Formats: sequence, C-alpha cells, structure tokens
Amino acid sequence: MTGPFEPPPDDSPDDSPIDPNPSYPVPPAGQYFPPPGPPPYGPPASPRYGAPASPRYGPPGPPPPGYPGSYPAPWDTGRPGGIPAAAVLAYIDAGLLILAGLLLLVGASAVDSWNDAFGSHDNSVTVELAADGLVNLISAGLQIAGGVLLTGRSETGRTLLTAGGAVCIAAGVYWVIRAHDLGVVVWTIVFVALPIIALSLAWTVPATRWLRGEDPRRAPPRP
Repeated sequence: MTGPFEPPPDDSPDDSPIDPNPSYPVPPAGQYFPPPGPPPYGPPASPRYGAPASPRYGPPGPPPPGYPGSYPAPWDTGRPGGIPAAAVLAYIDAGLLILAGLLLLVGASAVDSWNDAFGSHDNSVTVELAADGLVNLISAGLQIAGGVLLTGRSETGRTLLTAGGAVCIAAGVYWVIRAHDLGVVVWTIVFVALPIIALSLAWTVPATRWLRGEDPRRAPPRP
C-alpha cells in the first residue's frame, strides 16, 4: 500500500527580494542582554604536561651600560686614565734609555780599543761610559716591569716604576753636572721629564685607591 504522492523538493534558487533592514527580536521588558564582546580577562588554559600558561616576568633590569642608572660594565674597574698614561711614558723612557745605554757601552768598548792601540792605561773614561750604560739599562728594566705590573693593578709595579724613575733622574742630574754641552743638557731634560710626569700620574689619589682595590669613582669612606 502506498501513501499519497509527494512532489519532489524545489531546488531552484529563491528569487524573493532581500530586506536591507531585517528586524530582530526585541528582548522582553525589564531584561538586559549585554552585547557580545571579548572573553573576560584571565590566564588562558594551561597547556598539557603542566607547563605554565604564561611566562612570569620579574622586575625590570637596569638599563644598558652607559645610560643613567645603569651598572658599570663588567670590564670597567674604574681605572684612572693616569695609570695607562704613566705606563706608556715609562715604556717610552725605557726605550730611550736602552738606546742610550747601548750607545754608551759601544763607546766604552771603542775607547778601550783605542787605549789598547796606543798603549794608554787610562781607563777612567771606559769605566765611566760602561757604568752609565749599565745604569741606563737597569733603569729601563725597572720602568718596563713597573709599567706592566702597574696596569695589572699591583702596588709593586708602582714601586718598581718609582725606583726606575729615581735612577733615571739621578743619572740625569749627574749628566747635567758632568757635561758642559747644550745638546747633552737638552737630551738629559727629555730623559728626566718623562719619569717625572709618569710618577706624578701614578701617585695621584685616584690611582692609589684603584691600586688598593677600591673604586675611585665612589666617595672614600669617612673615618
């Protein structure tokens, strides 16, 4: 037994006009429905395996070195500029002393050969030149060692630098008294001026505090 005949569904497109202002159902009086918006704030759901939902941020760190309120860079120890300047002056003076010392030793050898060739037994000039040459080399060695240790933040380096500079100054005073030539006096002043400037830079208050392991940029502790 069959039922009444049903026509097939109509699949043709709907050609009825579209209302540009459709009407929406009005909520009942006395009830308010808020418009849809973003979801409430709060931590999102945690992922699997117990990982935190969001990273935890700590307090902000200091600004990069060089900006106000920043910490000094790790390599910045507050070394005063006079420390490397004193070391450079010591190296320059040591180089000049080594050159002058070698020339004095060569001169002593030449004078000794001259005396042997002419049968002279006066060796005072030879001894003087050789002694002056050795004094120059000793002063140069002390200043080089002192400059290296000084830049390495060692008070021993300043002591060696002072000893080498004192030897150079004493030798310069000897040459000023011994020689009566303007050229020798001028060169002696150059040799003596370098260690004097270097020592004046190495014995400043900031340099002393830095060599003792303190930061010269901070105020010294009150007694």
